[in-house]
Amino acid sequence: MRFTLLSVSLILNSFLSSFSYAESHSSWPQYPSTLPQFDYSGEKLEQHWTQLAAATGMPWPDELFIKTMMNKFPQLTQQLKARAQSDNAPEALRQILNNNYQPLALSIQQVWRLHYQGNYEQAYQLGMSLSPAGLFPAIYAKLIHTTYLVNDPKKKEENFLEVDQILSEILPLANHYDFIIFGDAYQKARRLELMSTSAATTSGLLGQTQDKLKKLHADFPDNPLYPAMLAGIDAGIIERVGQFIGGITYGADEDRAIQLFQQAIETQPNLAILYNEFAQTVLRLDDNTHNKLLLDLLEQCTKLTVYSAEEALNQESCRNLSAWKNSILPK
Repeated sequence: MRFTLLSVSLILNSFLSSFSYAESHSSWPQYPSTLPQFDYSGEKLEQHWTQLAAATGMPWPDELFIKTMMNKFPQLTQQLKARAQSDNAPEALRQILNNNYQPLALSIQQVWRLHYQGNYEQAYQLGMSLSPAGLFPAIYAKLIHTTYLVNDPKKKEENFLEVDQILSEILPLANHYDFIIFGDAYQKARRLELMSTSAATTSGLLGQTQDKLKKLHADFPDNPLYPAMLAGIDAGIIERVGQFIGGITYGADEDRAIQLFQQAIETQPNLAILYNEFAQTVLRLDDNTHNKLLLDLLEQCTKLTVYSAEEALNQESCRNLSAWKNSILPK
């Protein structure tokens, strides 16, 4: 027996209400009410999916997508079915045992809906309750939230390490799942940013992250995030140890970093995250040498139409950086 859209909606509402009290007393910093607010209720999510998923390249998570992923990753499927048989499994998971994938598809869509609307904690909790099917949108919500809304470096590191632990258990079951590999590379790259130079160079994370991103970029050349992250790592290396040592020891190159970002923007010219990260990279390299490029990036970023909380946070970062840059320019 298949669920109707109404019955699935009731399941979701019941689940979300179960942690509404926790959310009201949450330690997760909230998405600012002063930034653009987004409504992707009902069919609006699918209607805007092309714009929303432009950065990740994530396919629309419908029933066909779930079935395809289950066929592609049999070990994850075994874990998913075992979870569906557990006493505390959400109803959406239980229904896959009846070959009914609609409730799970709608639940995963809800995870993405919450993420793009800026309800990061709800997205994380709902996604993790559907793990491993909802794992990627769950950790993606946590990674984006931590990157842009958590200010305390210790809390940032703690959150990224939590993601590292989750992924270390999942990667052996899906070691060629590009979205999971990307999530792992992302959290490692952000942890490297928080480390001292000596800690970063001895952590073993740098080479791992570079290798993962190089392979992702080679396998998926149209995804804009992979070259952007590679460029960011190059810039971080050059900022810490200089172009000469960075190039000899780690293969970092300033010109390549700029070219990688330009390539990413050519692929997706309307993503605030690319302009923001490119601007941050220029600052790491030498904003005096690339002053015009920096100002142009920030101006373009602030003029973009943003479609999600994630993009709005990046655009706000551009605005703040632009205001700071203008404040130190000679009058």
